[in-house]
Amino acid sequence: MYERTNYLAVGVFILIGAFALLGVGLWVSGVGQTVPMSRYTIIFERDVNGLSEGSPVRYMGVEVGQVTLIQLFPAEDAAIEVRIEIAASTPIDSGTYASLGYQGITGVAFINLAAEPGEQGELVVTAGHDYPVIPTRDVGIAALLNSGPELLAQVNNVLDDVRTLLSEKNLGAAARSLENVEQFTGALAEQRAALAGLPLRMNESLDQLQNTLEGVTLFTEEAKPELLVAMQNLRQATDTLVKVSGSVEHWLVENDAAIDSFLAGGVGETAALVSDTREAMRELEKLGAELRNNPSRVIYKPKLDPVAVAQ
Repeated sequence: MYERTNYLAVGVFILIGAFALLGVGLWVSGVGQTVPMSRYTIIFERDVNGLSEGSPVRYMGVEVGQVTLIQLFPAEDAAIEVRIEIAASTPIDSGTYASLGYQGITGVAFINLAAEPGEQGELVVTAGHDYPVIPTRDVGIAALLNSGPELLAQVNNVLDDVRTLLSEKNLGAAARSLENVEQFTGALAEQRAALAGLPLRMNESLDQLQNTLEGVTLFTEEAKPELLVAMQNLRQATDTLVKVSGSVEHWLVENDAAIDSFLAGGVGETAALVSDTREAMRELEKLGAELRNNPSRVIYKPKLDPVAVAQ
């Protein structure tokens, strides 16, 4: 006999399993979860190749939303308007900026958000836009790709400079310079023996110079007493001249009246004055002769013989 099958129990089991599978699927897919979202606009002024609707949006590497719209921005030429939808809990402010990133070597693009350090103000909606606009900035590979044409132009300029440097004219000049250097080094090699003796001759010259300086120093030390005596005698002679000048001036002052009287009525004494003048001239001639014959007597005073005193 066949056992009776309980179709009701089987049906209930299958129904419960189906509901369980449906619940697990809804839980995994996130249906029914409500996460507050915020929308923003990003204006790119360059190519956004690789970016598409549904591409991820990341905040400092963490996925927070996706791209919802990509279209030409009508307000500006060669500009792309990209709208994104991200979690409202993402810390977006006026210091936040967006950049275009690429996943590995596949070329799939995504939008990466980052922020300046420190506290920033709130990002608000500006005129002509439906949502707040996040500014863009080229960083990483995007910056390298964006500056590629400028780098290529600089490389071309460098290659042009290298080509000019390696021209036939410059190569010929370099060859002539090398020949001159070779000739100079050859001349130095020929004069090697003379150059080797140069330090010895320099040392000998320095020794001679040192000996000369020592001789000059010794002569100065030996002549110092005589120089001091000569200076003292010269000073005494100068003092004597000063005294004589003072005496003459004093005599003229004292005899001022007599001189005036003589000039007024001393015509008769002219012959005596002429005679005295001649005598004075002869004395001056004798003094000049003595100075020419023995000028040292003016500086060095002759030693006087002692005078014997009678007892």
